[in-house]
Amino acid sequence: MIRATNGSRMGRTDLLMLLVVLLWAVNVSVIKIGLRSLSPHAFNAARLALAALAYGVVLAVRPGPPRTARRGDGWKAAALGLLGITFYQVFFIRGISLMTASTASIVMGTSPIFIAVLATLVGEERIPPAGWAGIVISFAGFMLVVAGENGGLTFTWAAWRGAIMILLANVCWAGYTVFSRPVLERIPAFRLAGQGAIVGTAVYLPFAARDLARVEWSRIPWTAWAAVGYAGLIAIFLCFALWYQSVQAVGSAKTGIYSNLSPILTIFFAGLLLGERLAAIQAVGAAVTLAGVYLTRSGYRFFERTRVAEAGAAGGRGTGQRNP
Repeated sequence: MIRATNGSRMGRTDLLMLLVVLLWAVNVSVIKIGLRSLSPHAFNAARLALAALAYGVVLAVRPGPPRTARRGDGWKAAALGLLGITFYQVFFIRGISLMTASTASIVMGTSPIFIAVLATLVGEERIPPAGWAGIVISFAGFMLVVAGENGGLTFTWAAWRGAIMILLANVCWAGYTVFSRPVLERIPAFRLAGQGAIVGTAVYLPFAARDLARVEWSRIPWTAWAAVGYAGLIAIFLCFALWYQSVQAVGSAKTGIYSNLSPILTIFFAGLLLGERLAAIQAVGAAVTLAGVYLTRSGYRFFERTRVAEAGAAGGRGTGQRNP
């Protein structure tokens, strides 16, 4: 069934998703602060373990799964955890470590495009020609952003590996968002997020085992511990559950729209907390990328309304009627 992606009024879900986007925007800078003291995998393992522990405690004192759950839903929750926690985090944390927070946020801002494309492939919505044009525009903006980070369009693995890692993370996030929708019809959002986080973290830990063994925990400064706490309890434990609640309430397509705000807020906080500044070409690329994302996700409806209005005007002229 094709879902409408734009509601007419702001509601509780909209406000909660705005909160999530704000908290995630801060989180990118928080992660960069944590990475000053911990390796990428060690930092990620610590925050994921903290989030999984918090989920486990809450789920332990809550009632069991609802009767509407079907056989196999547990395996689906585990598979979502592999997508949204294990594989996403493997790519995400590596990409973040190789780029500035501001540049990474712009690349991350293309995630609504991946969600839109995947939602189209599974029949949740359609992308008209104007939407596909938005994808091309976003890609052009993305090229400018990466060029600004690397001092030009240098097509080497060293120059592009951070951006490629973030794009692969976006693919995982799209699957995590879109494929969760059917399962959320039978499993509460918090339980699904918790089960996925616990399984995903368990599978992720082997990737970090060597890094964890090398950490001298007694020498970790309080700023790194604070970063682990925020990134685990706020960015994952709280925000993942709220994200799933939105997918459950309004669908994956509309939920993905809120990610359009993430790059702008992340750049603001990166400047405030880290002192980062975008190069001129990157600022242009960011504007082009966001315009393309908007066109892909929702802006194309402007063209649809224009065509309808023109058709109505033509009909009015043909029948002698006067349009208001």
